[in-house]
Amino acid sequence: MIKKLWVFLVLISCAVPIDYFGNEIDIQKDRIYLKKIRKDSSNKDKLHLIFVEQKGNHTKRSERKRQKTLERYIDLIMSVNGYTKSEVLKTRARGVIEPRYYVTIQFD
Repeated sequence: MIKKLWVFLVLISCAVPIDYFGNEIDIQKDRIYLKKIRKDSSNKDKLHLIFVEQKGNHTKRSERKRQKTLERYIDLIMSVNGYTKSEVLKTRARGVIEPRYYVTIQFD
C-alpha cells in the first residue's frame, strides 16, 4: 500500500501543468500560465487574470517572455469572447515560494 502511494505521488509531481483553457504548459518556455479568470463585480467587460509564474530571478529576457505570453492569452480571450480592444489597467507580481502575476484588463 505504501509503495503504491509513493508511486502515485511521484506521478502527480511529474505531471505537466495545465492552464485555464486545458492546454499543457512548458513553464520554461512561457514563463507564466493562466490559472484563473475572474469577472469584475461592477463591470462585466473587466477581467482579473491570475497567472502562475516561473520561480527564480527575473531578467529582461524573462520579462519579454512573460509579456509575449500575456499578449497571447489576451488575444485568445478576445477571440473567445468576441472583444475587439483591450487595455491592461493594472499588473502586479506577488509571492516568492509560489509566484503569482495578477493582471486587470478592460475589454471593449
